[in-house]
Amino acid sequence: MSAEPEKLKRESAGRYVSADGRFTVEQASGRWMTVDAETTDELGLPLVRGPFATLDEARAAVATARDAPPVTSLLSAKIAKGSKPAKGSTNGAKSGSTPPKRPEPKKPREPLIALRDYEATDGEALRALWHASGFRSTGDDDRSLAAFAARNPGLLLVATADGAVIASALGGWDGRRGWIYHVATASAFRRKGIATRLVRRLEQRLRSAGAPKVNAIVRDENPDARAFWERLGYAVAPTHQFGREL
Repeated sequence: MSAEPEKLKRESAGRYVSADGRFTVEQASGRWMTVDAETTDELGLPLVRGPFATLDEARAAVATARDAPPVTSLLSAKIAKGSKPAKGSTNGAKSGSTPPKRPEPKKPREPLIALRDYEATDGEALRALWHASGFRSTGDDDRSLAAFAARNPGLLLVATADGAVIASALGGWDGRRGWIYHVATASAFRRKGIATRLVRRLEQRLRSAGAPKVNAIVRDENPDARAFWERLGYAVAPTHQFGREL
């Protein structure tokens, strides 16, 4: 190695190199820059210092840089520093940094809604549904339902959610008029059009059976039910229903 490593050797106009080859001093746009081959910047390239107004200032900067210990990479130092957990942190993130976004919870799967004919095993589930809906009628036991289904095949409908009974509509055909009873939907499944689908299917089957008109019985104390039937095109008849227990 040269005895005078600080000495700059002129290679060309506006370009000098130190005796040990570590530093290059170049002039650009009237200013002087130093390039340090033993110190790298954040991109891993030789570190550039300056600009300096005169060559003497650049030479002084070379002397100052030579007295400082060389750094292999400022970028690697920053990465190493950033990998240390901040005080009070348990996840290794820098203090004040934006916490990582948590994955959004998956939305619950919508149950599969299906319409089907009444089955003999539906009695218990239907009675629970009708009780919750406020229906108190004669003929809801299994024997009566079986007899009703035998007289009106294909006119007793239920809706299921993933196989569980959640709605019903019973249709009857007496040879002159069609009748619809016990249209009910579990509270968790209302306002989804399920009851409407059941009624429309019953209307189609009653029409196919020859019914020229369909009647639905609505209790006076159930204004929601009255509004439902009116939305489907039904109107209040100017008659009264009379009944008698046998």
